[in-house]
Amino acid sequence: MKHSPQSRRWVATGSLLLLLCLLTGCEYKDLCYDHHHSDKVFVSFDWQKAPQHTATSMTVLFYNIDEPSQQPIRYDYPLSGGSATLEPGRWRAVTYNNNTEAIRHRGQQWWDTAEAYTRLSSIEEGTQFTRGVMPQANGAEQERVILEPDPIWGCVSEEFTLIADGDGYHLVFMPEYRYITLKVKIANVPNLQYTEGIGGAISGVAASRYIATGELGQQMATEAFTVQKTGDETLEATVNIFGRRTDASDITHYLTIYAILADGTKWYYTVDVTEELRQAEIDDNNNTISIEVDGLPIPKPIVNGSGFHPNVEGWQGVEIEVTM
Repeated sequence: MKHSPQSRRWVATGSLLLLLCLLTGCEYKDLCYDHHHSDKVFVSFDWQKAPQHTATSMTVLFYNIDEPSQQPIRYDYPLSGGSATLEPGRWRAVTYNNNTEAIRHRGQQWWDTAEAYTRLSSIEEGTQFTRGVMPQANGAEQERVILEPDPIWGCVSEEFTLIADGDGYHLVFMPEYRYITLKVKIANVPNLQYTEGIGGAISGVAASRYIATGELGQQMATEAFTVQKTGDETLEATVNIFGRRTDASDITHYLTIYAILADGTKWYYTVDVTEELRQAEIDDNNNTISIEVDGLPIPKPIVNGSGFHPNVEGWQGVEIEVTM
């Protein structure tokens, strides 16, 4: 049977279309096989461990447990939470509030090395004094001085597993305090009316803190802060620290108060508050430790040829034992 030229053209065209369909089908299967499906993570924050928090927004770092060399995937969320899209596999996540100015971060290549710290500072910057170089407490002269940290909260999730095109995973974070607030009150301080400036410092505090575990860094530091007159003979101050070590007997905490008198003389008073800090109980509601000191012998400036001599160069240091 002979076929016409037109019928032969239809047969050729049909064969070509069939071949294209077969090729397309094979290509579709290959693409489907290589495609990386993803899954949703729904993020929320439960603040029952820090009900007094002032966080306004949160950062979440997702770590791929199966690919430890992979950089963490970062998402930023409002306090209401949100979602993330991740590849299938095993994951852990670290969160912390990002409404901070002084806090810096390092070690974020893995979840348990993510660390919060602050830059180097000085006694002058912390106390806001501008009259030359100020001394550190005797015994803490070699400590670095760091900037006071902002309030920071954080935690780490348990390991969770995502599957390809699954129903998603609901991840609930319960952030905890990653700092402590020291409230200092000094009563029975004479001659405050003759002072032009008052400042303070605390030594032996942690210079950093790990976000995931809450463990303190090994480096100790001094922090300086401003001090307010709250009465005729009363001083008060509030300062944030990353924490204080309670497990090391070789760490000493010195509270230092700096005073510049109206005659230009400069005094600093050092009090050993090590035991008070080690034994202090933290107020769970606001993560606060209170230190109360009774008595600080600020002198009168020279008047009519009596009192302390005003022409003393530099700072005069006094180590005192006071009732806590």
